[in-house]
Amino acid sequence: ASTPSDEWAPQWAVASVVLALLLAEITVRAHIWSRPVSFHIVKSVFGQYDARFGQRFSPSERKVLSLVQNGGVAWCPGLVANANADGLGGRSTLADARKADYVILTTGDSFTYWMRSALTVPDVVESLLSERTGLKVANLNLARGAYGVLQMLTLAAEMVPILKPDLIVVQLISDDLTRGRWWAREAVIDGRARAQVSPRPDGFDDPRTTNEQDVVDERASDEWCRSQLGAREPDAVVKDAVAYHRAYLRSKGIAFAPFSLTKSYLIDAVWPSLFDRPFYSQTARSLIPRVTAQEFLTDPGYHDAVQKLTRSGVPVVLVHLPNKAEIVVGRPFRGRDADAIWTQLERDLGTRIATLATMEPRPPVPATIDLQPNNAHPNLDGIKFYGEYVTQVIEPRVKSR
Repeated sequence: ASTPSDEWAPQWAVASVVLALLLAEITVRAHIWSRPVSFHIVKSVFGQYDARFGQRFSPSERKVLSLVQNGGVAWCPGLVANANADGLGGRSTLADARKADYVILTTGDSFTYWMRSALTVPDVVESLLSERTGLKVANLNLARGAYGVLQMLTLAAEMVPILKPDLIVVQLISDDLTRGRWWAREAVIDGRARAQVSPRPDGFDDPRTTNEQDVVDERASDEWCRSQLGAREPDAVVKDAVAYHRAYLRSKGIAFAPFSLTKSYLIDAVWPSLFDRPFYSQTARSLIPRVTAQEFLTDPGYHDAVQKLTRSGVPVVLVHLPNKAEIVVGRPFRGRDADAIWTQLERDLGTRIATLATMEPRPPVPATIDLQPNNAHPNLDGIKFYGEYVTQVIEPRVKSR
């Protein structure tokens, strides 16, 4: 015969599971609550609308960045990106390419256009290759911040007939593999400049799918930023930006609601690691749209780009740029979809993606390669390290025309 304790066992088990999930939910919310509320202010919108490529840069555009955290200015990185006279992200211009012995077309994301002390990774690669080969090398930097591999390949394929490079280099981080296509534009709404991003070229009028990359305020110069570091009271620029940012989060439905009974922050935290995409609407929560492996591989633009690159006869080199954690662990971090995309890329382009983990000998890694805790992008040592790494990958291919 069963005892009372046996009859109650299933109920106790269910109650224990519910209690554990409730405690986990509370823990996640407490962690989110304890994190600083931060966002970037830029002096002007960096990047303009481009129907084919999602974004282009006007000549001599500059991106001056400031970090606001918990209602005050916390960090002033200053100039982090700068378009040259041709709207390219690096040092070399089209005129330099016409006079060069060897031309490289480099595309990538913000790790590739990110600038410290007037240097980008392609600039370092250009200098090292010129020094080691004796050739005049021009490395044209066509990177776009937050670009994914889909748009990198399209951009490279369409620019090959125009730039006529000797080599194409695609510099990617792990996160780029599952990034979808997007379009950016500058808009003025209610008297305020907006740096908008949409997953569709004609989708900017839909507030559900249009996101904003940074808060824009023409008063936010690097000099202003430094004057506000450690200020006892925020000035009008900070107050305006904080108020605007709060209103923006509320309008998108993504403001943190610690007492919400209609959403689970636990699921929101765990889901992406399991399924490579957010649980809630990604158009509302993510700046950049995401794709599954199936969506990536059925993208018409992907197959068009692969065909054009293959027919061009120009060698394509894909180089994975590892972050600090990937360097420590010794392998790229890839979820199921990213892994499938990685494998198919190698098959379709007939090349292996170069990784630091498989390189021998590999360049020494500086003690610090990024700008954490303020920013995950490379510091000056990191830019030089990535430049050395990419140079070692492609140097054997660089020969006089």
